[in-house]
Amino acid sequence: MHGKKNIYPRDRNALTTLAKCGYTTHEQLWEFLRDKRISGYCKDGLIEKSVYSQPGGKGQDKTVYHLTSKGRDLCRRELSIDHIYSAQNPAHDLPLTTRYLSLTEHERATWKTETQCRDILLGHIRQLRNQGEEERAGELWEKMREGHISMPDALYTASGGVSMAFEVVTDSYGQAEVEAKEEAAEALDAQIEFCRA
Repeated sequence: MHGKKNIYPRDRNALTTLAKCGYTTHEQLWEFLRDKRISGYCKDGLIEKSVYSQPGGKGQDKTVYHLTSKGRDLCRRELSIDHIYSAQNPAHDLPLTTRYLSLTEHERATWKTETQCRDILLGHIRQLRNQGEEERAGELWEKMREGHISMPDALYTASGGVSMAFEVVTDSYGQAEVEAKEEAAEALDAQIEFCRA
């Protein structure tokens, strides 16, 4: 894949999914690319292939992929994707990818990563300060600083125009973590949906 002329819509879709969600399964990537193209991506060092063994799920190993630093650079350079989601691990990221791929193309275009959510909220705090609402701005800033507001994994606008925050909940989550995500969704003026990893 050298130069823009070789990036087809299916490549753009596959790379954008990886850039916004972290990990994909082979089946998820296959929605856009055939095996030869996937192998080419691996050979070119754009994506890395690994095997994800689900805990307690013998025989349910999945082939998964995530962007390499070379792949992330390509997404920034050729696809103008500024905010690339840092792949965490398949257990956390695959439910994110499943949700992303379940959306319409229009909804996918509104998908924001955790980092972008933070930027949106910081922008909101600045706006409140500019409007003289110092108390509310200070309260939000403190909550963020103390971890009482914790950004969701993603934010998107559903087809009805409703802002939806999406959070993948792992076993390590306690009530405080869940509440911090709910606080963030409220501050972002979004409804929140939790999905267990």
